[in-house]
Formats: sequence, structure tokens, C-alpha cells
Amino acid sequence: MKILELKAEKRTTKGSKAVKKLRDSGQIPAILYGHKQDNVMLCLNEHDFTRILHTGTRMINLTVDNKKESALIKDVQYDNILDCVLHVDFSRIDLTERVKLRVSIELHGESVGVKEGGVLTHVMKDVEIECLPTAIPEKIKVNISELGVGKAIHVKELPVLEGIQYISDPESVVTSVHQIVEAKAVPEEELLAEPEVITKKPKEGEEEVAAESAKKT
Repeated sequence: MKILELKAEKRTTKGSKAVKKLRDSGQIPAILYGHKQDNVMLCLNEHDFTRILHTGTRMINLTVDNKKESALIKDVQYDNILDCVLHVDFSRIDLTERVKLRVSIELHGESVGVKEGGVLTHVMKDVEIECLPTAIPEKIKVNISELGVGKAIHVKELPVLEGIQYISDPESVVTSVHQIVEAKAVPEEELLAEPEVITKKPKEGEEEVAAESAKKT
């Protein structure tokens, strides 16, 4: 597997104003941590990082001050309104040590249950796995062609991939197909019917009082 290269620079500026100025100049604030070493604040070229992000890779060679380190793209924070990256977390890794991370799940194929009128629900968008850094898949592809109405695919039924161990709960539902439940039609005459007025039954002795009052009026 080809490992992509990314250059970064150390930064010392902190605070919202400094970070905004950084973003306005076409850079992204980031941090590198892990392996019992000090955290290092970084800034990245927005174009370079976005290009790598679009490849789907998770592991990169990060060069800082002419020193190259293997790192995992651990977390990416987005501005959903401006559709841009706000911050990136990198975690140092050893190529010989297994890592845990979440990988997106991609459904493909047309479910037989959907063809029969069912509705497909994609419950779990990503799954936690453990593997060597060199074995990290871009995504987990799941074939749903045989998924019928009332059926589901669980984590334990995800495709077996060499060197990949699923960490998420085996019983968790990844995707399912259910039948549409139609609302029961209410007859028009029931909708137009006036509601029955239920009055409180008078207690014993109250009937005579009510009758006597009626005579006086």
C-alpha cells in the first residue's frame, strides 16, 4: 500500500483570532500526539490536506521540521456551513503495532426487499476495527442484494477481511429492510359523528333535590 506524504509546520499561535487568521491564509490548524511524546501544534496547507483526504487514506507520512513520522488521521472537524475543514488530529503510530479506528461502511447493490416495496435503513455509518496500520481499509463494502423485508445485516455478518478485526458490538444492526406500515383508514361517518356527551350520574338523594328545584323554577 502506497503511503502518501504530507508536510506540516509547527505553530505557536493560540486562540480563536490567531486560528481564524491561519484559516484565512489557506491553512488548517492541527495537532500531533501519541506514543508518550509531547503534543505538537501544527498548521497544514489546506489544498494539500484536502487532496489527501479525498483519497480516503487514513495513514500518512507526516514531515515536520525535516523529520518524518508515520501518523494516523484520527479526527477531522468540519464547518458544515462553509464546507471546509476546521481542525485535524493526527496520532503517531508504529507500523508494527495494531491500531483501533472507525472506518466508514458503504452499501452497494439493490436490496431484494426494496424491490418488494420495503424501506432500507442504513443504521450504522461506520464501524470500529483493529488492524495493522498498513492494513487499514478505505471503507467496508457491504453487499445488500440478498437483504429481504424484515431482515437485517449485523456487525458479525460484515465481510471477513484479512488482518481486520471488528471491535463494535457483533449484534449491532448495520442495515435493515422493513415493510411500510399503512395507517388504518377511518370511515368518514365516524369522523363526522358527534361525540357522545357523558354526564355525571347524580348520587343518591341528589335526584329529589334536582326535581324539587325544577318545580320551584
